[in-house]
Amino acid sequence: MTRQRVIVLTTGGTIASKPGGTGRNVSGAMSGESLLERVAVPQTPDLEVEVRSILQKPSNAISLDDLMEMARQCQALEQDPDVIGIVITHGTDTLEETAHFLDITLSLEACALVMTGSQRAPHEEGTDAFRNLANAITVAAAPRARGIGVTVVFNESIFAARSVRKLNSYHVNGFGAPGVGALGYVDGQRVHVAQLPRRAAPLPLGDRLPRIDILSSYLDASPRLIEAAVASGAQALVVEGLGRGHVPPTWLETIGEVTRGGIPVVVVSGCHEGPVNTRYEFPGSLASLQAHGAIAVRDLSARKARLTLAVLLSTEGTEGIAARFEQTMS
Repeated sequence: MTRQRVIVLTTGGTIASKPGGTGRNVSGAMSGESLLERVAVPQTPDLEVEVRSILQKPSNAISLDDLMEMARQCQALEQDPDVIGIVITHGTDTLEETAHFLDITLSLEACALVMTGSQRAPHEEGTDAFRNLANAITVAAAPRARGIGVTVVFNESIFAARSVRKLNSYHVNGFGAPGVGALGYVDGQRVHVAQLPRRAAPLPLGDRLPRIDILSSYLDASPRLIEAAVASGAQALVVEGLGRGHVPPTWLETIGEVTRGGIPVVVVSGCHEGPVNTRYEFPGSLASLQAHGAIAVRDLSARKARLTLAVLLSTEGTEGIAARFEQTMS
């Protein structure tokens, strides 16, 4: 009988923390092997679970180069016919970004990829580390998790990478999918998937990701923020707009200058729910931003729009970037 394999790739984070000498947690100090020793792995005769520690760091330190390396390793694993699932343990601060990046760059037609982490360290009372990891392995081994893209398993819920967001800084139910909801849940060894995410074809990935900066708009924010980002080397910008995609009126001319200079500017909503929309007409509205060359992107957070734009720019220039973004979001 052919043994099926689930590969656990550990990258650090709270789920791999140890107590430090100051009484604070040292994120990423525990190896993947030590972490898995305390996890109740699903007991089936034809399933083999293998762990590989690829990073040992808090997720605030994850770099674009780390994302590229994770994508390369996952791509190699998904092409192995014995590998039915991949689990990545990750710090929660940037977990949603890594999940989205892998979701838009990997095929995952016959392989599940599940990400998880924890809000409480393994040594803390009421830790969710081992339960989350056991559940993630269970989902990764489930046939219904293959072909649906990257999922995030947290607090016994299953979320799609595109819609998942960290909503609480410390509660064990720290993740959700505003406006969309969970795909399903895991209950012991039972994996229930109630809805399936829509996915576009994976995007080609170049050799390097360009630097893209995120700028949040707020009451009376200075356009000098835009100028400073471009002057310091940003190759594109994502504007986290107010409401339906608005910015202070003083930003309008500066954004026009930037786009005319060949630097793409993407506008998303800073709200947890609801897309950008051109229903308003005033200086700084989304309609006025589009008239000055900005690109409106619906249904993505600023952090996920940034990574999508980085992948698009990693293989091609800026020409037709709005249409390519639209194809990616369909």
